[in-house]
Amino acid sequence: MSFHDALEMIEKVKSASSVEDVLTDLRAYVENRGFSGFCMSGIPDPGERIDQYLMLSGWSEEWTRRYLREDYVQYDPVILQLRNTVHPFEWNQAARKFGPLEGISRRLWGEAGELGMKDGFCVPIYTLNGFQALVSFAANRIDISECEKSALHLVAIYAHNRVRELIGEEHVLFSRPHLTPREIECLKWCAAGKTSWEIAHILSISHHTADWYLASATRKLNAVNRTQAVAQGFRRGLLH
Repeated sequence: MSFHDALEMIEKVKSASSVEDVLTDLRAYVENRGFSGFCMSGIPDPGERIDQYLMLSGWSEEWTRRYLREDYVQYDPVILQLRNTVHPFEWNQAARKFGPLEGISRRLWGEAGELGMKDGFCVPIYTLNGFQALVSFAANRIDISECEKSALHLVAIYAHNRVRELIGEEHVLFSRPHLTPREIECLKWCAAGKTSWEIAHILSISHHTADWYLASATRKLNAVNRTQAVAQGFRRGLLH
């Protein structure tokens, strides 16, 4: 998986005339390099289903149906890790970070492994307007160099951008749900000048959880930072 191969793939993607062309080219590219499939999707907020966020599915049909039917996005350590990083990572790194896996998360991992998806490589994607997405590649085993990961990272970004262009901005930027009561509460304390640490102490939640609520509110308001999110909150009548 060289940069030359990646550049050739990027040129294919850039000239693709349909989403189906991107799907076909990307599937061939990753399967020829030992991956069993891939998925491109927006990232739902906690509690939301992923169905409406799916942009491109290169998984097996069996796994896609099962993942959606069981609402596995709520228990997937890969999704949890996506909400905590801007850097690409291997699936097993996420599993170890939040492990040991138990209950539905453990079942999810076992079922994926039975279908040749024991590990994978996930690329988080952020856009200027705050839209957060992923391109996730599955494999029975990940054995690629840092250079090869960088090449795959580039391919994922260009493929995602081209799919966005082909689908159309209005269809990709899904309507975000209203802010949850907890997100509004965190934003109000932020407006009062409190730090994440102080908000966490006031609300009896972890520092990380406070950061997550504020980041989620910032994304939903299409703001670039907390200060702008607070301003948008007042402008929209969410904060008083």
